[in-house]
Amino acid sequence: MNLELTPSTLQLFHTTKEQRQEFVHNIVQSIENGEADAIKVHLFIKSMEDLVKRVNDDATYKQYLLDAAEKNGKKFTAFNAEFSIREVGVKYDYSQCNDPEIEELEYQINQLTEKLKGRYKFLQTVPPSGMDIRVGDEMVTVYPPSKSSTTSVTVTLK
Repeated sequence: MNLELTPSTLQLFHTTKEQRQEFVHNIVQSIENGEADAIKVHLFIKSMEDLVKRVNDDATYKQYLLDAAEKNGKKFTAFNAEFSIREVGVKYDYSQCNDPEIEELEYQINQLTEKLKGRYKFLQTVPPSGMDIRVGDEMVTVYPPSKSSTTSVTVTLK
C-alpha cells in the first residue's frame, strides 16, 4: 500500500477537544455495531502512536518546529491551540561536583535500594497463609504482597 502522508492528510486530525471525543465515541460505536474490527483498530492506533513518536523524536523536525515557533514569540495562540516555548526535561549531573556527602548519600541509597529489592523478592515467596519471622525479640507474621494486574492486548509492530 502506498500511503502518502502529507500536511494536508494530517489536517484530518485538526479537531477540537469535543470533535476528538466524538471521534473516539464513533470508533467504539463502530466496533460495537460490528462495522469495525477491534484488532485492526488497535493496530491502526498503535501504528499512529509509533508515527507520532518517530516524528516527535526526529531532531530535524524538532528544529524546524522550534524555528517556526520562535517567529511567534515565547507563547502564542494559533490554529485553536496554545503554544509555548520553554525548557523541558531539565537534568543536573552531579558527578563532577566532587561532593563527598553526595557520594556517601548515593552509596547509601544504592545499598538500601538493593536491600529493599531483596526484601521484596523474599516477600513474594511468602505463602498466602503468612510466615512467622523474628524481629528482634518479637515474632511477627508477614504476608505476601497483594498482586493486581490488568489484562491487555499488546502489539509488536513489524
